[in-house]
Amino acid sequence: MASEDEATFGLIPLVSRGWGRKGGRLTVLVHQENKFTNVFAARSKKSFVFMFSKKKKAKDFIRFSRKLIDRWNKVLLFVDGAPCHKGAARKFCEEHKKVFKLVRFPAYTPELNPTEQCWKPARKALSNRLLKTMPAAKYHLKKTFNKKDSTPKLFQYLRD
Repeated sequence: MASEDEATFGLIPLVSRGWGRKGGRLTVLVHQENKFTNVFAARSKKSFVFMFSKKKKAKDFIRFSRKLIDRWNKVLLFVDGAPCHKGAARKFCEEHKKVFKLVRFPAYTPELNPTEQCWKPARKALSNRLLKTMPAAKYHLKKTFNKKDSTPKLFQYLRD
């Protein structure tokens, strides 16, 4: 049993709190290229699985779903109402109904999805950094996602 979500991370920096001289003028260096990557992620009680993708399309979600099946053998996946979970993804679920099942969260309830909480540490890892290339951004994201202590505790309803 796991929950899934997707997010977008780019090179344009997120500005958060920082230090500066009292009375001084603060400036932020910005890399103007609007390059970005998408991340599909699933979270279970014991692990966090993620995959980078150029787009948030159904074929990318299916590729991620295959990765989950290879890792966990049988998957019960809670998802939101994103467009990538419809169309071809439904056909994939029908073809793999013995090992893969999708359950939808109610509409407009991101607070129920524990994977949503995993994006906060990742955004914090990228904040106040001048990243010039996508491999640099992916490096910091991978580093954050692979830390056990950076993923927040699961809500009680997904524990058993």
